[in-house]
Amino acid sequence: MMSDEKLKVLYLPRWYPNRFDPMPGLFIQRHAEAANIYSDIFVVYVHTLEYQKDIVKYEIESALINHVPTVKVYYRNPRINIPIVTSIIKAFRFYRANFIGIKEIKKTTVDFDILHIHVLTRLGVLGLYYKWLLGKKYFISEHWSRYLDLTGNFKGSFRKFATRIIVKNAMAVTTVTKNLSNAMQNHDLVNSNYIVLPNVVSPEFVKRTETKKDIGDKKTIVHVSCFEDKSKNISGILNVINKLAESRNDFHFILIGDGMDFERLKEYSLKLGLSEEQIEFTGLLEGGTLVNKMMLADALLIFSNYENFPVVINEAFSLGIPVIATRVGGIPENVNTENGLLIDAGDEDALCQKLNEFLDDKILFDKKAIKKTALNNFSMETVGKQLFDIYSATSNQ
Repeated sequence: MMSDEKLKVLYLPRWYPNRFDPMPGLFIQRHAEAANIYSDIFVVYVHTLEYQKDIVKYEIESALINHVPTVKVYYRNPRINIPIVTSIIKAFRFYRANFIGIKEIKKTTVDFDILHIHVLTRLGVLGLYYKWLLGKKYFISEHWSRYLDLTGNFKGSFRKFATRIIVKNAMAVTTVTKNLSNAMQNHDLVNSNYIVLPNVVSPEFVKRTETKKDIGDKKTIVHVSCFEDKSKNISGILNVINKLAESRNDFHFILIGDGMDFERLKEYSLKLGLSEEQIEFTGLLEGGTLVNKMMLADALLIFSNYENFPVVINEAFSLGIPVIATRVGGIPENVNTENGLLIDAGDEDALCQKLNEFLDDKILFDKKAIKKTALNNFSMETVGKQLFDIYSATSNQ
């Protein structure tokens, strides 16, 4: 299929890597890059800035990022802080920033065929605008765990009313797990075409063929997260490491990432008396550096209190690394006895027992089989083709 025959799809993500943080919405960027293999993808992302006199109201950044034309519009919050009035001004600037970005994108393409909205609810209003006024079709990909019972963050009568209209009018709604789609439908977010679509594993993981580096007799357990303890329960991991250290020293934990609780958790680790031989805090790692560190792992550990489905699980699988995780969110849909272990959230005793069994080689996995399955299911080509099929199936309806 020639490039000019491809469907042109405009991505409107609520989260996306930006000048302040390269991590938010990285999985959405990977979806855009995957879809771009079979369709022509364009991205408009807007990001708010706190008021400062020397910041212009709207600043445009245009770039070709991994072959995807991308426009990022940074817009300034209002100086005043008056209830209702300030909210109205913020909403106006949010939508104006999106229209500025879309106008900029149209300089590189005549028009787009479809909108693909990532994360509701505000961007969904743009979907309705383009459908009702201009006859465009739109799709939704939802990634937010706020619909889950454990979070209870889907609140507000108007938000719920608007979201139901937006979801009902979408051509399809994709989620990374069945668990999330069920949670959305439990809130009466009705659509006849809910589709489970996996996160993409980036090429840095797919192309790695090296085996695990020799780091001695100790087994290495890796944890990767945003270091938000309420959901990720990293303090629970530290408690378990401390318990393991009472009876053995044949392990090494690597905790990768950064976030709001990073320094507090490092201090808690010191308070427990954990040594650098037992635990390593790397901070934020990206790209090849992240892959190199993860390749040291004998297992990935996720001990979350609640989750949707973290993309790092797919990344671990693509390297042939089994996963030890809690039985929350959509994790049980993908982690099973062939590729990992499941335990109940918050059960430190159960985690300690399973880690002891794993360290004693009482639990073994076929790493080559794990890797093969992951590459078949989570590569850019596979997920990109799924997206193309979704767009094509409904574009002529």
